[in-house]
Amino acid sequence: MRTSQNRRDFLKISGLGLAGTALLSGAGTMPSRANGRGPAVTYGGGRPTRVIFLVSDGMSMGVPSLTEYFSRMVRGKGTHLTAMMENRSMAHGWMETHSLSGMVTDSAAASCSWGAGARILNNWVNMYPDGTKLDPILWLAKDAGYGTGLVTTATATHATPAGFASQIEHRNQQPGIAEQYVNKVDVVMGGGLPFFQAEEREDGMDLIGKYRENGYHVSYDRDDTLNAGGNEKILGLYADGHVPYTVDHINDEELLAKVPTLAEMTKVALESLDRHSPNGFIVQVEGARIDHAAHTNDAAALLWDQIAFDDAIGVALEYQREHPDTLIVVTSDHGNSGPCLVHYAPAGDESFARLAYAKSSFHPTRAKLREVANGNGVTPPGDVQDVVKELLGIELSSTEAQYVSEMTGGDIPYVLNRTQRNFHGAFNAILTNHNGIGWNSTSHTDEYVMVTASGPGKDRFQGLILNTDVFETFTWVLGIRHRNKQMTQEQAMALA
Repeated sequence: MRTSQNRRDFLKISGLGLAGTALLSGAGTMPSRANGRGPAVTYGGGRPTRVIFLVSDGMSMGVPSLTEYFSRMVRGKGTHLTAMMENRSMAHGWMETHSLSGMVTDSAAASCSWGAGARILNNWVNMYPDGTKLDPILWLAKDAGYGTGLVTTATATHATPAGFASQIEHRNQQPGIAEQYVNKVDVVMGGGLPFFQAEEREDGMDLIGKYRENGYHVSYDRDDTLNAGGNEKILGLYADGHVPYTVDHINDEELLAKVPTLAEMTKVALESLDRHSPNGFIVQVEGARIDHAAHTNDAAALLWDQIAFDDAIGVALEYQREHPDTLIVVTSDHGNSGPCLVHYAPAGDESFARLAYAKSSFHPTRAKLREVANGNGVTPPGDVQDVVKELLGIELSSTEAQYVSEMTGGDIPYVLNRTQRNFHGAFNAILTNHNGIGWNSTSHTDEYVMVTASGPGKDRFQGLILNTDVFETFTWVLGIRHRNKQMTQEQAMALA
């Protein structure tokens, strides 16, 4: 791949409190900005001994404000993230997110920039095309005597957690990633059960048995996990794929009983690491499904998962109150699809309020549309209206329902924005007329992402930083001197 001189030069610069989900009266009116919370604690300087690194994957700049107003609507309170941003004693900054592939990163390269202090090509995990392997931060931490943890709502072996604790040629090699966590990561929680099961792995390895042999408590459900904090090592696997979207989770009694929330997983992880890591620890907590919802332009799913992520922030802040030598960092790896409330939406704020009536993410909604399709695979317009009303709380016009009906049969209307010329892009373009959330694509974006930090070491996140700067903060916390090999874009592209 050849790039122009200008482009080369440019790139060188470089538990969930959801019990009350009913709408407040007058939901179309935005409440006062007063959050009703007491003054936040201010922490001094010095070197932290604990790091809680919270990642809202794919959180574009519009997401925090949308979630703040949505949270007030459906829960009657604001978000921890907004409270952090309002607190001038905390550090506030921006992060540039490029990878060696270009200005727009994927989650693997983004996480590796934090986890190894080096930019790599998209899809790779702490490796260069010449076979050079980079030492990830959790391996370094474990060797230095610190506790380590990965908590996510994706598969536990997905790109973002892998960037902190794996070396592999491609992010999709998740069975191999699962092997590399043993005795390197003390607490592992997320989905992806088949990557650990002998009967599902191509090599037949009983990886769950291997974890048990190495002292891990293996958990598959919420009740067991909530009581697992006393264990030194924990492997929690709660789904075959990713952990369910929060909007699906809170509307399904079986999922509520079986699957812990991100906040609950975070609390248990911190209990375990606090009890068994006298020298301190480093843990990455990822709200992964914000990114997945953005890829499908699914506004309700995105906002509910950002609320679930915000509750995990609350758990971290509560832990920090008891352990003030804890550094908390809240950020994202990249933006995704640019969601925002658009001015032209009919009825303004009332359109946004309709999001609160959604009882399903995009995936079950589309599955239901397929379920009621006729023999030709086309869902009749009347059935489209019924399904969308039942699951999303939106009343489509007959014209809109006709368009959706045709799309169920594969007739996707021509859309000038190629990334949105697919069912979910076109479908949610119609929903924009009702909920007011506009999108610029169905893919990652090149934008600065926000960073907010609290506790000792927070000043390292003030102003504009590079994603690779995070690794230097981690090694400073750990008190180790380590620098991974660096490769230029030209060198990497020549080898790829």
